[in-house]
Amino acid sequence: MSCINKNKTTAACFSIVLFCAGAHADSGEQENVIRLGYADIHFHTSTSDLEGPPGTTPPGIKTDINNTQTLALIYERRISGPWSVLLQGGLPPTLKIDAAGTAKSIGRVASAKAWFPAVILKYKFRDIMGIHPYIGAGINYTFYTNKHMTDAYTNAFGGTSSSVKLDNTWGGVFKLGLEVPVDKNWIFDVGYSHYWIKNRATITTDTPGIGEVERTIKAQANPDAFGLMIGYKF
Repeated sequence: MSCINKNKTTAACFSIVLFCAGAHADSGEQENVIRLGYADIHFHTSTSDLEGPPGTTPPGIKTDINNTQTLALIYERRISGPWSVLLQGGLPPTLKIDAAGTAKSIGRVASAKAWFPAVILKYKFRDIMGIHPYIGAGINYTFYTNKHMTDAYTNAFGGTSSSVKLDNTWGGVFKLGLEVPVDKNWIFDVGYSHYWIKNRATITTDTPGIGEVERTIKAQANPDAFGLMIGYKF
């Protein structure tokens, strides 16, 4: 399936969720919330060794993703009572990927913008001294743009240029947090989300005397996102 078709499928799923929310909520209880704020993202990177044709790739080459920050955006639609649906996203952070393992000395090897929008079913507990704890779970769809391999990577393998293909993937997401009402319409939100994200990178390097050499590496990123947000109810 192409990236375009996958993105269309994701958009269709989001539309169905919103339609169902509107169909099942009592009109008197429907509530929308827009949240905007800061997200600090910490990756728990685990990768296989970089693999290539025999004799082209030394053993023990791995990668690591640097932690990053981004602007987070969440739309919430109440379904009924304490239940609501979240569409969670934001500006795509630029992932900076470094060599690790036996190739750590190479340094920065790649970068890409990561998009991982999520649909989450949320349950809000009764307030405790005016504070509303909540918990949720759902799915995320991850894809990448602005993919780039560095000269450091290409030079390490004696190539003239390199390109990379990153798989688009589905995964789970878990969320919990606290809402603190400021007034009737405004809230302050402190949240934590854990994403399960797997990926496979296929890197092609043009190598003089050999031609195109293709290497692959599998990775689990599984980031934790800590958010501080302001929300507006309408």
